[in-house]
Amino acid sequence: MWYEFVMRWIACICIMAALGSCKEELSFIPGTGALPDCNDTPIDLNGKYWFNDDGPVTIRTDGCLDAVPDDVFTSCAENWALTQDGNDVSIVVDEYRINGRLCGDQLHLEGGWWLSVKDEQGHCWYEDDDGDDMSIQNGGNVLTFTPGDDPNDDTMTGLLLLKGSCEVDYEVTLRRTSEPSF
Repeated sequence: MWYEFVMRWIACICIMAALGSCKEELSFIPGTGALPDCNDTPIDLNGKYWFNDDGPVTIRTDGCLDAVPDDVFTSCAENWALTQDGNDVSIVVDEYRINGRLCGDQLHLEGGWWLSVKDEQGHCWYEDDDGDDMSIQNGGNVLTFTPGDDPNDDTMTGLLLLKGSCEVDYEVTLRRTSEPSF
């Protein structure tokens, strides 16, 4: 997947040089996760980058390739870039867009992304067979912000309910970073 990402940017630069502009379209995967009405004063996450730790992904239903219910896999890391406008947050994860809404210290999510998992040797290849497009489901679409002693120790945690070719629970911890780690 990273190879594809790099190749897209190289192609974009070539096209931009030829045409003078470039805009890659972000994918949006609708799920049942919805954003609540909220006027609570939000925390400030504008322009912050996050990455997800290698959290456990538990299979809940049949349908995922080479997996059965109760199998547990380790997720692969992804960069999350946040842009905030008041309570509303736009999140880019690779080539996917997730919508968010901050209600105080809780980030409600809608959308989805490619959830990749580690192979038997603990490697992440970001290939078509190591993950699935997963949509965020209602009842498991909230992350809670916890400040650290240092801003780079800030975290957002929660149990996300995701659905692709099967349903999974994903215990996610997002950690703040000063810049994306590509």
